[in-house]
Amino acid sequence: MKSTITSAATLAWTSCLALALATSAGCGSGDGADYASIGLVPITGTVTLDGQPLEGAVVMFEAPDTTFCYGTTDAEGHYELKFNSEVMGVPPGEKVVRISTTASTGEVDTEGADDDDDAVARRKKKRDPNEQVPEAYNEDSQIKATVSDSQTVYDFALKSDGSPL
Repeated sequence: MKSTITSAATLAWTSCLALALATSAGCGSGDGADYASIGLVPITGTVTLDGQPLEGAVVMFEAPDTTFCYGTTDAEGHYELKFNSEVMGVPPGEKVVRISTTASTGEVDTEGADDDDDAVARRKKKRDPNEQVPEAYNEDSQIKATVSDSQTVYDFALKSDGSPL
């Protein structure tokens, strides 16, 4: 029994060490990252709700594999999308656009950021009463965008009734 516990402990320690090394290799200034090979497209735009600029809204362009690029609107509703905290732009291809005034970009640690999957599922089921944007533009978004060099500006004129754009 002792050898099983020792083997399990050794395996756990080795796994943790390997994970720590792998994640630390991806951190830092990004000097080793080859972002040029991704072909990022600079995406900007404006978000309005019922004709008024929507300040503080998170705009996400989500790929089919659920990875996303994000930006936050300013007082005039303008946004610029980031690939990550270091680089601006969006990889080309089909995206689902999600816009929310209660979503987080994940750049700043917030309380509850380490919640388990059950807690995340519970939050999704209960709509945040502070959300200004209808579900039709975020959780149940049908907004699509095809990112390419030929279009770099995406404006979104949202309506509080959630009607199609």
